[in-house]
Amino acid sequence: MKRIAIGLLSAAVSSSLLLSAGTASAERVALSVRIDNVSPNPVVVKGDDDTRVTIEVRTSEATRVELRLRPVSDQARTQAAEEPRLLHQGDLWRFTTSFDENDFEGRWVAIADAYDKDGKKVTDEVNFSVVHEEAEKADTRIYRFSASPDSVRKGRWVYFTGRLQVDDDRWKGVRGEEVEIYFRKRGSNTWKFVTSPDTGWKGTFRAKARAYSSGEYRAIFDGTDELSESRSRSDRVRVYTRHW
Repeated sequence: MKRIAIGLLSAAVSSSLLLSAGTASAERVALSVRIDNVSPNPVVVKGDDDTRVTIEVRTSEATRVELRLRPVSDQARTQAAEEPRLLHQGDLWRFTTSFDENDFEGRWVAIADAYDKDGKKVTDEVNFSVVHEEAEKADTRIYRFSASPDSVRKGRWVYFTGRLQVDDDRWKGVRGEEVEIYFRKRGSNTWKFVTSPDTGWKGTFRAKARAYSSGEYRAIFDGTDELSESRSRSDRVRVYTRHW
């Protein structure tokens, strides 16, 4: 009787162990999904450059994963990020996409849907943010601006020359940009537009205008998305009337 009892007890214990092991195994292989990382976060978009973003998703027992990126906004129209690209390695699903200046600035949500072979779905989501920043602009200067001659008869021409340059490790000429020239009459506080030459080879610009009053001239570059604004020093011109 003891041997039988011991045998039954052993079977019972073995059955219990098998049942526990089976339950643990079933739990380990259950369908699951988790968004591990959104990098970078926040997503910083500078100027008109694209910013690459990687979203890593971990799963178990998943045969397919879909990722959606959606701005958290009440606005009727928002620009979504481009369709993410996928790299799949075992239980790791790595999605890559990019954001630019047209994408909504603010809070976004990443939503990952994982499916198993039977079509069952589980979902995870995380928030991240998108920030727009102005790109850093290169310094510029207007070099050797000149209005000549220094003294001119009323109604005659004044000639303007100068160079627009950008600081790119060293000062270099900027071609194909517009420079505006302004005049302030002696005794006045108001600058008035005169002309707007374009820069050529080595950033050189040239222009002319008729002189009717004594005063000072200066050149101004308004800047671009990549170049900062700059202005020249003032150059005085005296205008005289011929006496007979």
